[in-house]
Amino acid sequence: MKSIEEYTDYLFNCSFTDDSFDPEDHEEHLEASWELFERYAWEDIYPVWMKHLHTNCQTPEEVINFVNLYVYYEALNKPIKDPIEFVGYLYYKVDMDKYWDEAGELFDGLAIEVLSNRGLVNMMEDPYYNPLKDKRIQNAISNWGKKNKAE
Repeated sequence: MKSIEEYTDYLFNCSFTDDSFDPEDHEEHLEASWELFERYAWEDIYPVWMKHLHTNCQTPEEVINFVNLYVYYEALNKPIKDPIEFVGYLYYKVDMDKYWDEAGELFDGLAIEVLSNRGLVNMMEDPYYNPLKDKRIQNAISNWGKKNKAE
């Protein structure tokens, strides 16, 4: 049986936008993600995925690819313990002033879904919620910047 790390390498060491990625009726990556979720607990998968994100996704394009794949593999509804840190890290790595066209709606959608799942955002109460204007996200982005300068 494959390890979580082996699944993770297979699932994330590919390009979401490549024409050869999971063509219609050949969704091997998506099926592998379902297999991973059946074999292992999400609580064990998530830290491996985060390690992959932090270690293997250094450029904004690589982080955008990770987020596209994360959404594609249907991980948005899975609970995470550190939603503010997770979302903050993504925005820290990808400057939305520069990459809005490629990733703005994708990141905002992920942020809203992840934060809503944890009860940290209520779109009914705040239908115009903007993750980049959220003080908690701003603080997380700032903290990531401080951490990386210290290293």
